[in-house]
Amino acid sequence: MVLEAEGVTVQRLGREVLRDVSARIEPGQCVSIIGPNGAGKSTLMMAMAGLLPIQGGQVRLDGQPIALYKRREVACRLAYVPQIYDGYLGFSARDVIAAGRYAHLEPLASLGEADRRAVDEAVAACRVEQLLDRSVETLSGGERQKVFIAAALAQQSPTLLLDEPTTALDPAHQVDLVRIMRQLIAAGRTLVVICHDLNLPLALGGRTIALKEGQVFFDEPVTVLQDTDRLARLFGARFELHRDQAGSTLSLQLQWEGA
Repeated sequence: MVLEAEGVTVQRLGREVLRDVSARIEPGQCVSIIGPNGAGKSTLMMAMAGLLPIQGGQVRLDGQPIALYKRREVACRLAYVPQIYDGYLGFSARDVIAAGRYAHLEPLASLGEADRRAVDEAVAACRVEQLLDRSVETLSGGERQKVFIAAALAQQSPTLLLDEPTTALDPAHQVDLVRIMRQLIAAGRTLVVICHDLNLPLALGGRTIALKEGQVFFDEPVTVLQDTDRLARLFGARFELHRDQAGSTLSLQLQWEGA
């Protein structure tokens, strides 16, 4: 499934957040979206998911305007996990994950065998078995994030959109989530991830789209992150590139002024 934004302009609360932005996501690609706060990353992802009105340009799924699809049809093609969920209070984690199957069910229909299998596979992939009977409001931010990612996996859409998925996770859970995302990429799923931690794109590979002031600053293979001068122009901060002793693993570290 091809997901494409062409010349997209979006205004929110009277402010132009995106201006003439184009991006094309091919099947099986891993794409990381980076940029400073307020650059329009979440707005672009929501627009490409058909969740925000656009004032110019077009968003297309497999060549057709996304507005022509019913929301259930969109959900069968892509799953979206925002930074924050406001709903589902009082629901158990099990119910939240099962809700990922609703796009595939007729109204008021019960889960079938294939649905229960999809839920079980998502639970196992995210290792949230011990959370299933707890209500969402009792979960930590990291636990809640893993439950909602499990719900997106249960949805079994070919494209997965994740808005800053590692923000609320401790290091162990971050490693676990990278493992999940790498497995999805290896299985041929399309993955689009908004990242503040620039080491996440390096860990995932693929391609990086950088936004600055509502426009595309660059759209290149993830190796572009080795160019610390370009990162400095993007973020207004300096970075250092490090390799491990074997020279195979790269990481970026922010240079702290005056440290």
